[in-house]
Amino acid sequence: MRGLKDSVAIVTGGARGIGKAIVNRLASEGVKVVIADILDDIAKETSAEFNGAGYTTVPYKVNLREVSEINKLVDFTVETYGTVDILVNCAGIQIRNASATFSEADWDAINDVNLKAQFFACQAAGKIMLEKGKGSIVCISSGTAMRYTSRRSPYNITKAAVNALAGALGNEWARYGVRVNAVAPGWSATDMVKDGLRMGVIEEKEILPMVPVNRFMEPSEMADTVCYLASDESSGIVGQTIYVDGGGSLRCIPEKNDLAYDE
Repeated sequence: MRGLKDSVAIVTGGARGIGKAIVNRLASEGVKVVIADILDDIAKETSAEFNGAGYTTVPYKVNLREVSEINKLVDFTVETYGTVDILVNCAGIQIRNASATFSEADWDAINDVNLKAQFFACQAAGKIMLEKGKGSIVCISSGTAMRYTSRRSPYNITKAAVNALAGALGNEWARYGVRVNAVAPGWSATDMVKDGLRMGVIEEKEILPMVPVNRFMEPSEMADTVCYLASDESSGIVGQTIYVDGGGSLRCIPEKNDLAYDE
């Protein structure tokens, strides 16, 4: 895609899942990628896998709950590759519990990783992008930013705030050449979702009737959208949240008993 080759990206949460798919997609376009993750060993394995395929990546262990570590991540990227052109805020955690008993410690943890880290990563990378007058930031939101799920209220709240983050910073920084947008994945075939299916926390028979395409999304579909937003081909898109959910954000009720197409 136009404007990506030889640029430099940071992908938080890039060791596995959707983050890994994003690293793969960007690196395939000739982007040099820092794989930033608290899962150090997995990040190293992912980097070695991609470098073995001819891509240029480097792993970096980071605790995104600490702003000082986020700043060090950006410093490392500049020291290693000379600049930062793209930031993808993909790292996120889920904590399930009833809102009436959700602890302060869990609230702080989920907010630190899902929201606070995204803002301060935008701030740290944004300073470099603003100075040179060009850059693209993509924040990973969630379909649950708009369609809510019980026992996951703080997660819903943080992801809704990510949409606002992309809109607010997109508005503020676009005049200086820095675009900020968000991608909201729907139900995706990630390890987290597969674990939920195995544990019975979620059920395929309940999920798929709410998804018009009648399947789980693939991480590569999120990665393709992120890559587009990171490239110059999306130069007119600012402050938007794109839902990559197979239409799941549009459907109000399951429609398995309301199919008129084949009548």
